[in-house]
Amino acid sequence: MKYFMHNKEKISPKLEDQIKKYFTITKTIETEVTIEGKKYIAIVDINSFLLPTNFDCFNCLTNCCVQFPYEFNKKSRKIILENIREYDHLTKAVSILKEEGLTEVEIINSIKHDNMMIPEIHVEKTFDRCTCSCVHIDRNLCALHKICVDKGFSMEEIIDTKPLWCSIYPLEILIDHHGTLYIFVPTKTNDYLALNDSKFPCMDIQMSKSPYFRRENPIGFEKDDYKPFVISYYPILKYILGQTFVNDIMKTLELTTTKDLDVQYNKKI
Repeated sequence: MKYFMHNKEKISPKLEDQIKKYFTITKTIETEVTIEGKKYIAIVDINSFLLPTNFDCFNCLTNCCVQFPYEFNKKSRKIILENIREYDHLTKAVSILKEEGLTEVEIINSIKHDNMMIPEIHVEKTFDRCTCSCVHIDRNLCALHKICVDKGFSMEEIIDTKPLWCSIYPLEILIDHHGTLYIFVPTKTNDYLALNDSKFPCMDIQMSKSPYFRRENPIGFEKDDYKPFVISYYPILKYILGQTFVNDIMKTLELTTTKDLDVQYNKKI
């Protein structure tokens, strides 16, 4: 068994035992998932999809884009290269690499070919978080996402451009040697199984009510805006994992959604 989106080797036997034990004692459903055109059978920790969440990212001042995303696709690289001045204005990534002694030709070649769009020697050394992480005005944003929004991309186009892991975060997916997926939303009862760091106010309503958070983030994140994860992420889950997946979850949890929820994904700032 290994983490599906994290480019990691097999997990330890101890952790695999914990995962298997957890999925035998928690309520699950079996459903079909389609990821990038390939079908999988998935075992889903169904109650975790009820986690109250509020992904009001454009009204958040917290920097959570801290982890490198494991894989940038060709569309990511193409957009960055076509908008390299804006990318550098937002992230300073090009300027920093020039200060480190790289030529513009070397930087462009790195964006085209290196896993993290920077030479490996600079990963977690010169850059301690994703090179697309940026501060715009007073918000911490993804520069790649912002460029796509500014160019008028639809939600689906943005998802196809960004790394898969970034689009579906914080959802966790594991795969066993049979090719079966184990899917869950990190919660207080299962976060020890997750590789994603999900301890943020958007996924912890108690944290969002703390005086510290309310002083640091005085906009957005109203209590009434928190919805079950499957509702908050409904259009994203449907596009990435398929209609069957979201239908089975909604039916099992006896939930309904009646409006388009993708506005938060392609809102301009």
